[in-house]
Amino acid sequence: MGALEPRKIDWPEYGRLCRLIAERVEQEFKPEEIVAIAGGGTVVGATVASLLKIDFFPLRYSLKVSEEVVRKQPKLSLPPTAHLEKKKVLLIDDSCKTGHTIREAIKEINKLNPYGVASAVLVRGGEFQPDYYAIFSFGPVIFPWEEEENSAQELNQEILQK
Repeated sequence: MGALEPRKIDWPEYGRLCRLIAERVEQEFKPEEIVAIAGGGTVVGATVASLLKIDFFPLRYSLKVSEEVVRKQPKLSLPPTAHLEKKKVLLIDDSCKTGHTIREAIKEINKLNPYGVASAVLVRGGEFQPDYYAIFSFGPVIFPWEEEENSAQELNQEILQK
């Protein structure tokens, strides 16, 4: 069985997926704050927060120190803050497979006694089931901001070669 071709999500599809998540959580959960997992989650968190007209705050886990991978499990390096107490919090990331980071983030948020916590991702890719997700993908996904990173890297390579 060969490797699956990556699914590329362009900006228009990204917008549709964010609106889908925003509409669902607004109808069913009504979050008061959004916490986004740093990386792709902050892009999605900022978009969904803008659609819902509520604030969002980053939460960061990392395997790296100064760009070098030094851990097997991600370590919390930017924790949630006390303003989440007695609030309905939506935790957002761009995608999930195992759910490890989302479960760890929910534990941290729950230490602050929120009224409730729900999780959302644009792309679910494994057995872990967040409370909300827009699509499921068996294979890898390339988000539009990752395409731009690749394009910028290719352009830099071209410049260096000249």
